[in-house]
Amino acid sequence: MITEKTVLILGAGASKPYGFPTGRELLYKVRTALEPKTTSDLRTRLVDQGIDGKDIHDFYRELMYTDPSSVDAFLEYRDEFLPEGKLAITLSLIPFEKDETLFKRDSNEPSWYKYLFEKLYVPSSKKLINYNLSIITFNYDRSIEHYFFTVLKSRSKKSEKECKTMLEAIPIIHVHGRLDALPWEEESGRPYGSRDFQNVKEMSEQIKVIKKDIDKSYEFEEAYDFYLSDAEQIIFLGFGYYEANLRRLRIGELKPETMIGTCYGLEKPYIRNAEKWNIKLSNPSFKIIDFLRRIEPLS
Repeated sequence: MITEKTVLILGAGASKPYGFPTGRELLYKVRTALEPKTTSDLRTRLVDQGIDGKDIHDFYRELMYTDPSSVDAFLEYRDEFLPEGKLAITLSLIPFEKDETLFKRDSNEPSWYKYLFEKLYVPSSKKLINYNLSIITFNYDRSIEHYFFTVLKSRSKKSEKECKTMLEAIPIIHVHGRLDALPWEEESGRPYGSRDFQNVKEMSEQIKVIKKDIDKSYEFEEAYDFYLSDAEQIIFLGFGYYEANLRRLRIGELKPETMIGTCYGLEKPYIRNAEKWNIKLSNPSFKIIDFLRRIEPLS
């Protein structure tokens, strides 16, 4: 049981065990798909959504020569490419939604979603949760909420409405938007794993890009005011510790008893940046599941 008011902050590395690409991997995927004289599903679908061929070429060229760390980072300072960029992100990520990567894992690596759920689920209780956990994610994917809902419904045999009510005890804030709501969250939501691209333009508009010189947005303010400001324990999982993201979270204003995070596969400049913000990092060899097993009261 989680006894302290805890906030999990998720970066791209938190979704990678479930098949989703990191920011750099997504950048490479988009650039490769849009190379001149290349016929790809991404290029075809961008055209289907009304994006002109010249605009696609210009987007590709600038994405190549500015050499950003991610598509998102590129869009922060080149907002004239927002329509192409948001559509490219959405179209590229949807195919990674697969139940088998959540529930039919062929890897020897245990699932940290499963580990966390086991710490929350109390079969004898009418409620799923103690109310001490909230999640702030920088990821667009809906894999963690889909996993929690699916497992909860299967184990408890409760109705969708009851499961939704129980899961509302765990707020999940997507500070950069998401790939649509799930059907149990909103009636018009898109099922997890659906390859229906009919409303992809509307979906892409849910992605939120904050300009490079702006630190405030409704989602970041909500995350700070309602969850971070009085957190006792802040845990970063699969996070990159980019300066702008830490600043937008107002980490420098917080004084939790514990502020810790993973650094598996992280480059030294980002490790130094985390330490500058007084975030205590784990052993670099620890993946998320190894890290969580050593945290009290999560262990």
